[in-house]
Amino acid sequence: MIAGMKNEPILVADIGGTNARFALASLVPGKSATDARSIEINDYAAFPCADFNNPHDLIHQYLENRKSSKIKAACLAVAGPVRGNGAYLTNLGWDIDGDQVKCDLALGNVVIANDFQALARSVTALDRKNLLRLHEADPVANPGPMAVMGPGTGFGLSQIFISHDAVSVVPTEGGHASFVPHGDLETAVWNEAHKSMGRITVETLMSGIGVLRIYRAICSLNGLTPLNYEPSTISQLALEASDQACVDTLSVFCSMLGGVAADVALTQGATGGVFLGGGILPKIAAFVEKSRLVESFLDKPPMEDFVAKIPVSLIVDPEAALVGAALLAADQA
Repeated sequence: MIAGMKNEPILVADIGGTNARFALASLVPGKSATDARSIEINDYAAFPCADFNNPHDLIHQYLENRKSSKIKAACLAVAGPVRGNGAYLTNLGWDIDGDQVKCDLALGNVVIANDFQALARSVTALDRKNLLRLHEADPVANPGPMAVMGPGTGFGLSQIFISHDAVSVVPTEGGHASFVPHGDLETAVWNEAHKSMGRITVETLMSGIGVLRIYRAICSLNGLTPLNYEPSTISQLALEASDQACVDTLSVFCSMLGGVAADVALTQGATGGVFLGGGILPKIAAFVEKSRLVESFLDKPPMEDFVAKIPVSLIVDPEAALVGAALLAADQA
C-alpha cells in the first residue's frame, strides 16, 4: 500500500483522440503496487471528445455529479507527447496543463502522462485472463525490455523496463516513424496511399483513419468503387465476412501491424515481450487471432530466431490504461 493514499480515490483518465474514459481508482491491499489486486476501478464513465472544446471541460463534466472532495491526486493519460507536466493532444488540437488542473481542482498532485505510457504501466499488473496470447514464448528465458503499442485514433508506442521492484516506462512518438511495407500487396497499398499522402508513417496506416486508407487502396487495386464506410463499419463487415474488400482490408492491416511490431521489437530489443493494445484491436480480437499478424511478426530474416523467442500478447482489458494511470499516480506519491 502506498502511504497516505489508502481510501483516497485517485482521479484517472484515458483521453484518446475519439473517446475519453474516466474513473476513480483506489489502492486496496495487494502484494505490491504493481499487483492487479492493489487497484480498484470505480465510477467508470466515457465521453465522446467531439462533444467538448477542451480537456478541462471534460474533467469538470465527469466530476460534476460525483463527490470529488476526497480526491487528492489525479493521473490523466492523453494521446499526445508530454512536455513537463503538460501535453498537446495531437489529434484533437488540445493543450492540457497539469498545474492548471491541480489548481482548478485543489488537488495535491496531478500527473499528465502519455496514454500508452499508462497502458504500458498496467502490463505488470494484468492477469493472464486480460491478455490474449498470440505468440507463445518464454519471457523468463528472455529478460529485457517490453514494448507496448497499438492503433486507435493514432498509433501509440511505449517501452517498459523492470529493475528489481521498480518499473520505468518510456513513452515514444514511434507512430510517426516511417512505415516500411513487406511483400507485394503491402507495397501496392503503400504506393496507393503515397500518391495522395506523400510520406507514409506507421500512424498513416496503423490507425482508425489508416483502416479507411487501406480500404480505399484495396478498392482501387481491385477496380472497385469504395463505399462511404466508417472504419468501424469496415471492421464489422470484415468480422462478419460479408464484404470481401473489408476482409482484405483488415487482413492487410493485421499483416502490416505484425511487421511493425517486429520492427519495434528489433529496434528496442524487446525480449521481455510485445503487448498490443489501443482502441481498435480488442474489438477485432477474433480476426487478429486468425490473421497473418504473427506470421508477419516472425518473417524478419536474418533475425527470425530472435523474434521467435519474443511473446506477443493482445491486451483485452478495457480498464487497463486506467489501472496504469493509477499506478503512475502511485509512483509519484
